[in-house]
Amino acid sequence: MLLGYIDPGSGFTIVSLGGWILVFFLGFFGIFSLFFKKIFRFFKKHKKIIGIILLIIFIVGVIMIGVIMNKKESAFAQKVIILGFDGLSPHIVESMMQEGKLPNFSRLKQQGSYRRLLTTNPSQSPVAWAGFATGKNPGKHGVYDFIKRDPQSGALSLSLSNIEKAKPQRVIKGKCFWNYTSQMRVPTVIIGCPVTFPPDKVYGRMLSGMGVPDILGTEGTFTFYTTESLDADEDIGGKVFQIKKSSTMVLNLIGPRVATPKGAENVKVPFKVTLHEAKKSVDIEYQNEKHTLKVGQWSDWSDVAFRIGLLKKAKGIFKFYLVETTPHFKLYISPINFDPRSPFFQISYPHHYSKELAEAIGLYYTQGMPMDTWAVNEKRLPRQPFLEQIGEVLREKKAMLDFELNRLKEGVLFCYFESSDIIQHMFWRYLDSEHPLYVEDVPQEYKEMIGEWYKKMDDILGELMQTIGTDDTLIVLSDHGFDTFRRAVHVNSWLRKNGYLTLIDPYASSGAELLRDINWLDTKAYALGFGAIYINQKGRERTGIVEPGLSKESLKEDISQKL
Repeated sequence: MLLGYIDPGSGFTIVSLGGWILVFFLGFFGIFSLFFKKIFRFFKKHKKIIGIILLIIFIVGVIMIGVIMNKKESAFAQKVIILGFDGLSPHIVESMMQEGKLPNFSRLKQQGSYRRLLTTNPSQSPVAWAGFATGKNPGKHGVYDFIKRDPQSGALSLSLSNIEKAKPQRVIKGKCFWNYTSQMRVPTVIIGCPVTFPPDKVYGRMLSGMGVPDILGTEGTFTFYTTESLDADEDIGGKVFQIKKSSTMVLNLIGPRVATPKGAENVKVPFKVTLHEAKKSVDIEYQNEKHTLKVGQWSDWSDVAFRIGLLKKAKGIFKFYLVETTPHFKLYISPINFDPRSPFFQISYPHHYSKELAEAIGLYYTQGMPMDTWAVNEKRLPRQPFLEQIGEVLREKKAMLDFELNRLKEGVLFCYFESSDIIQHMFWRYLDSEHPLYVEDVPQEYKEMIGEWYKKMDDILGELMQTIGTDDTLIVLSDHGFDTFRRAVHVNSWLRKNGYLTLIDPYASSGAELLRDINWLDTKAYALGFGAIYINQKGRERTGIVEPGLSKESLKEDISQKL
């Protein structure tokens, strides 16, 4: 049994702007009008003094502009290009190179060098990519796990982003390499590096990656409408609604939560669905959009604008996928991404860079974790459209890389590709008969999927190697390897059996989710996330009992030895 579940994100609530703002501005304008005549008379009476002051300001401004214009550019004249492939296993890479299936990796090894690297502890993507960016361990860059906790309140959240008082805060502690290159005025372009939301100010351009939420403030919440009866098990990755089948149905696009006098509520945009069962298609209409979809077909990117206050909207983009029309109607709606042309939060630096990319390559996923694995695992989205989605994300990233390569004269360019990691998470179950989700009777292409995507990464590398010069530096790296999944260890159960954790009910066979029934006054350690163990430390945890210093260090050593 899982100890607890952290959803794709805790979300955020936007403070609605009401009519009081209009009243404020009207009042301010009225007060200003009363004093306007006096201000005008003052300027007229002291025009010589004011003229001298304006002249001084002008001269100082010219001098400052001259200093800025004459500031020396960096003498850095090389190109350094870094490709980040998530989750590539050295075992698979080496095996496929020996078989001649990865010719470009083999060529890079022959012309340059190849090394196995230790990954971070723990070997999780946000931890490892933060280490790559800073050159530091988790204790220094501050990213320990996908999940983090507030030791005082016990609240759990995802570590990829930090939104406080409706404003994103930087997650990584300390300087990243792009901060140093920017200080040296080396042109720097960072595309999609994880844990970069909000984006840093760089001497160049940055598009935020893993950590950018969807418009609900989560890491990806899909919507699913169905006329089929719902199981008792609740979907944890999406919002699923059972509806009554009809030739015309009015459904809702679910937008961000807005603070209202009645409490926080999701803004909704209704859309009309006209069902054509004989044609196995639907017409969808809302706002200024209209789509005709057949079964098994994705829509193009769709725009939506949610009104969140007076003269204020949150704009998003998303896609429909029509799963079936008979015997049941099933419609999947992807998580609504921020519109890169006008994102509610800044997702790039400079601010207009996300729009510039959209104008150059077309609309693209802005959500930091764009592939909807939740919908597939919960059997809301079939495998084939999921593969099409992964392919589209890869195409977008490759287009961004090509766009920047074409205008790179010197400097550092990094581009991140997540597809290889996701493919292995979702398709290794078809290779290993001892995998708990193993399915034997599947298409052969599913069993060959992982190898095919390693070849796709090799193709990206090969195209890049054809465009760079002999003096350019190329680095290809991964954050961690990959392997099959066969078993899990329930760490809190182990801690309880070994006397480090106690439940309120000493006769209970197992604990409740989210650590809700722990006797904290008799608990020395507890586990959270994907393997992290925390000491219930006095002065840090709200009900801590372990003294910091020697007592804590002795306890850590004791747990380590028993593990």
